[in-house]
Amino acid sequence: MRPTAGSPRTTAALALLALACGGPNADGQTGVARRDSAGVAIYQAASLGPRVEARETSRLGAVDGPPERTFFRVRDARLGPGGVIVVLDGGDDAVKLFDSAGRALRALGGTGEGPAEFSAAWLLELRGDTVRVLDTDQRKIVTFSLAGELLATRRIGFSVSQHGFPEAFASAPGGRLFIAGVQGCGFPRRPNDNQWGLFAFGPDGAVEDTVQIGFVRDALPVYVSSGRSTACTVIQWPFEAGPAVAFDPAGGGVWSPGDAFEIRWLDESLARVTAIMRYPVEHRAVTGAQRRAFQDVLDAREFLSEQFRRTVEQSADSAGYPDVWPAVEALQVAGPGTVWARRVTPTGAVEQEWDVLTDGRHVRTVVLPAA
Repeated sequence: MRPTAGSPRTTAALALLALACGGPNADGQTGVARRDSAGVAIYQAASLGPRVEARETSRLGAVDGPPERTFFRVRDARLGPGGVIVVLDGGDDAVKLFDSAGRALRALGGTGEGPAEFSAAWLLELRGDTVRVLDTDQRKIVTFSLAGELLATRRIGFSVSQHGFPEAFASAPGGRLFIAGVQGCGFPRRPNDNQWGLFAFGPDGAVEDTVQIGFVRDALPVYVSSGRSTACTVIQWPFEAGPAVAFDPAGGGVWSPGDAFEIRWLDESLARVTAIMRYPVEHRAVTGAQRRAFQDVLDAREFLSEQFRRTVEQSADSAGYPDVWPAVEALQVAGPGTVWARRVTPTGAVEQEWDVLTDGRHVRTVVLPAA
């Protein structure tokens, strides 16, 4: 839930993987367990589908070479029409396009303040042959065609300080825009510290509405004064149970509270839950080695003063750490009623697991190498 520094270019590579199996079983029986007082359908998957391992089909990027073939900080990636692969490299502030065989096609954008340039390229949205990029610094959405043509530049009333670091965004009919953001902590303390929200923006780029709101669980902010300055950090950040959000290109979206293996479908306004699905996955236990590894990360931060370091350690010791890891950390909509939900990947894990859910059923768990 916190932005992290990207890997050095010399170690960056992006692997594409595919399932070694077919699509969802459309013959499975679906049942609504019950409806709540608001009429929301609540599904409970009776069991988990099979575990399957993904296999690598192609690999993008190189250790050395021109910028269009290497990666500095991959923010997002999508598969486009005709097998075109669209990658947002936040380090180069560029959208890099590859064919289905992994050959570089072109790069869009770049660092700068022009209408087709970025200073903080953060997320992308792919709709057909159109790609949109959110720049959090210049507060704009830039739209390109996959052929490389600049189609539009749109200013929006979004700010990291007010709305948080964006987790997902999507355009909607009528020129509306939705952005999901998560706050960290700051000083002076703010009412929206460690808060997440889903915000709607109008055709003119102004904020229209706060559609959803909530707080990140197990996010413990620590404030330390040193002389005339006060700083803030969030301890326990690997164990935070924050929301995961994804938008459906056909309208609406899904979100998970993060602390439970539960997916909620939203209508086109994104304000109303239309269905809830729960599936029987056990939370992973937090091990002593993982707690020590996190503490080692805090200890290695040389820029922290000794006073700050002691305060952080005392706060961590006093608060303790959760006994189990949160549940869901990312979502992808893969078609009508079908969602891929990534389980939280614990520290030191060598595998990443995605649950495929459709029609009230858990179809399969797809296992990938952990990044």
